[in-house]
Amino acid sequence: MADRIRSAIADLPPRQRQVVTLRDLDGLDSTDVCSILRISAANQRVLLHRGRSRLRQLIETEFGRI
Repeated sequence: MADRIRSAIADLPPRQRQVVTLRDLDGLDSTDVCSILRISAANQRVLLHRGRSRLRQLIETEFGRI
């Protein structure tokens, strides 16, 4: 399962992948992510939501509800 999730993260659009990785894997807060990527807080929230939604959909489709 972990390999498939890593693969799914790699398949995200680049900005979604960066935001999801920085927030969920590296544990940075939104302020740090915005500063690193030079994006607005609103854009960061949208990218994070879309990236997490894609990953959630993949997990539910392939593995069922957890």
